[in-house]
Amino acid sequence: MKAIILAAGIGKRLQTVSEGLPKSMIKIGERSIIHHQIESCKKAGITSFVIVLGYKKEILEAHVLEILKTDQVIFVENPIYDVTNTLYSLWLTREYFDEDFIYFNADVLFQSELLKKIAKRSKYSELLLETKSCEEEEVKMIIDGKDKILEIGKKLNIPDCAGEFIGIGKFNLDVLPAFKHYLQYGIDNKQENNYFEYAVNLLAKDVFLKAVPTGNAPCIEIDFPEDLEKAKELFSL
Repeated sequence: MKAIILAAGIGKRLQTVSEGLPKSMIKIGERSIIHHQIESCKKAGITSFVIVLGYKKEILEAHVLEILKTDQVIFVENPIYDVTNTLYSLWLTREYFDEDFIYFNADVLFQSELLKKIAKRSKYSELLLETKSCEEEEVKMIIDGKDKILEIGKKLNIPDCAGEFIGIGKFNLDVLPAFKHYLQYGIDNKQENNYFEYAVNLLAKDVFLKAVPTGNAPCIEIDFPEDLEKAKELFSL
């Protein structure tokens, strides 16, 4: 199993604290966000990586290679990172959809215990769900009584939603041909600036995607300076 990490974006809302670096290089404690992610992956038994770069790609590539060997990671460039979003970045990695993979963006901080919930072999592809009341801006899930994901996205009826998709999922090899199809469908329909959940929502109509609760395992998406402070509190850093 490999990890696919999308790290192409600028992180405009964190420019006041990033000093112009990619936001995945912002330090939380002694390590950068992406170094935390890679170490958590290693602890969960994941040692192979595909990382999408864009903004200041040479700097970020060198930073990643401080803790990974060159044979452990494949770098994919998104040359139009400033006008595209995660659907396009993930589409760029489709050549490497050759085994089960864990997906996440490079601005999510988590511990290895959270990855271990979905890193083991399972019958279904699994997406992590934080069970809670949601806000309009959050990516939400509607599930059935068997934890099957019926819909995923931001523009869902909030009372129908089970909680927030925290941006971490495992996609099994058997669903990857269909997943590539729906990513391509998004590109063909000019959805380059859409989120990858656009394709996941289409995939959920076609295959069984299972929602897995995060439980008490901490996780935070870091978009704003105040998120950095909350991350330090959550992870005691």
